[in-house]
Amino acid sequence: MAQISTTEVSATSVQVVTSIVQEVLKQEAKLLPTIMDYSAFAVKGSDQVKVTKRTQFAAADKAENTALTAQEITFSVDSIALSKNKAIYAALERIGEIQATPNVESEIIMEMAKELALQVDKDIAVQLLLASAAAPDHRIAFAGASLAQADLLEARRLLNVQNVPMDNRFLGIAPDEEKAILSIADFVRADAYGSAGGLINGEIGRLYGMIVVMSNVFTAGTPVVYHKSAVGFAKQLDAEYSTDKDLKNSAKEYLLEQIYGVAVLDAGKRQVKLGSAT
Repeated sequence: MAQISTTEVSATSVQVVTSIVQEVLKQEAKLLPTIMDYSAFAVKGSDQVKVTKRTQFAAADKAENTALTAQEITFSVDSIALSKNKAIYAALERIGEIQATPNVESEIIMEMAKELALQVDKDIAVQLLLASAAAPDHRIAFAGASLAQADLLEARRLLNVQNVPMDNRFLGIAPDEEKAILSIADFVRADAYGSAGGLINGEIGRLYGMIVVMSNVFTAGTPVVYHKSAVGFAKQLDAEYSTDKDLKNSAKEYLLEQIYGVAVLDAGKRQVKLGSAT
């Protein structure tokens, strides 16, 4: 007679934990949904993902009895190096697991997932700060002492000049900037323009067509206005959860690991760093 053994139970347990990890990552990630995800192209055997970009045609006037000049478009690539192998390891002694009041194992799993999501957001924030420094210059100091309406309007103008699409624009701010945003009369709270059910995690409202996202990974004094295509992300190994026994130490080992890459795209022309001209 076939019986359910520890093999089947443990396999199911890993599947359940992996599902929980993915859900926590989704809940905790604030910036990942605001950038381009090229994970589908991060295939086994590759160490980078190449994102194709091209120049544009220009409309020309056709003069009578004069032939048009053939135009060319040039293709190039932005590369996302799959160089970030982030892992979190922990070990729990058996006596500690048994005598602890809370479910320590559950807490370990949840905390690992939260920290991994935070690390990805930190890496994204670093790339968002790499705005173009010249031709065009997308690094501008505040017009006044702190973030204000004039700064956001200038950032919007700079993106418009570069023909950056109007939709999927974001403003990333640190918690310290929230007061400045709330003092702008045109600011619309997230709960005032529709259901909060489908909002991006960390979104607190909209301003001049930009979704305002607040996160601790942003540095106070250097908010960033950006389009979704400003930064590319690709994961080659999804968050993988593993456990094993450490018999010598009478402990259980836990590992959460992910391989991915993050890179600024289009030479930083699709974002504007405010608060600093450098």
